[in-house]
Amino acid sequence: MDIFYKYFSMGAWRAADFSDLVQPVFFIVLLIVYTFAAWRRGLVLALAFTLASALGLALSASGVFSVSHKAAAFALVAITTLTAIFGIFGAGNKPSALLEKTGYAMTIAFGAFYGLSSGSGFGGADGTLFPIVFFSIGLAVGAALLALVVLAVSSLIQFFGCNRRDTVMVISSVAVGIMIPYLVRTFPFTIK
Repeated sequence: MDIFYKYFSMGAWRAADFSDLVQPVFFIVLLIVYTFAAWRRGLVLALAFTLASALGLALSASGVFSVSHKAAAFALVAITTLTAIFGIFGAGNKPSALLEKTGYAMTIAFGAFYGLSSGSGFGGADGTLFPIVFFSIGLAVGAALLALVVLAVSSLIQFFGCNRRDTVMVISSVAVGIMIPYLVRTFPFTIK
């Protein structure tokens, strides 16, 4: 039971870890276009992130596929930035079908790179996948709670009369501004 709690709590707290802003900012720009009435969609996106992350964790921990930590960190920041840019240009009074499909693709890509970047610390000498499963369950719970909080805040913002389009554009623009220094810091290629 101790191993379950250890990895479950690691996953749950990692989902809302604000010491590294990339994942919370990604969920904010991904879900700010919706209201709490679309809570199912938010939970489906959180589940898609968790499944892609679990797959990436399993591939990385088993040594089947790996990506350098620096390249994965850059990919996570780039995906977050692209999601925010799509939010800026796709901002409207209702989320468009293209924005929704893009959101699913970005979520799966973000989850896969997130898992690939975190997978080296999992899978013990005995080769069991239990730590990955327990971490993924915790990550799912944390991501779902984060998604529900973002949806609730989005609904509150609209309840107080703020225009959805303006809210999405402002938050997405702030997210791009936050991610630019991360893009520079995590850029994996050297330019001479």
